[in-house]
Amino acid sequence: MPDISKNMVFHHIGIATRNIEKCIRVYGELGYTASEIIAEPSQNVKIAFLLKDSQPRLEIIEPLNEESPVSRIVRDSGTTPYHICYEVEDIAKAVEELEDLRFRLLFKPLVSETMDHGLFCYLFSPEIGLIELYERKK
Repeated sequence: MPDISKNMVFHHIGIATRNIEKCIRVYGELGYTASEIIAEPSQNVKIAFLLKDSQPRLEIIEPLNEESPVSRIVRDSGTTPYHICYEVEDIAKAVEELEDLRFRLLFKPLVSETMDHGLFCYLFSPEIGLIELYERKK
């Protein structure tokens, strides 16, 4: 059995929203500081990261158009948390180990425009939902 848990470090909670500026403004009132808003063309979204001392990092995601995978989420649920991201040392190995645990890879790792040009991908498990893996650029 794979021991992926030793190699996965919490990175952020992803929150889908219809309006990134309004979402950032409200979190700002709760004491969070936002990064600049950056486009992630591979997913047709705008993204900003929010930080607050001793709190989890948040990634706020707004779809750029209807082709974005996030469009359906905000259409069906409005603003909502929808994934947890884990940083890994070796994304290919982590994907393989998660597939052994019956996770389904949704797309092969892509280069991120918003997270230091590292690699990212999403996997799905019916028991826990959507997770993102992120491998920092080496």
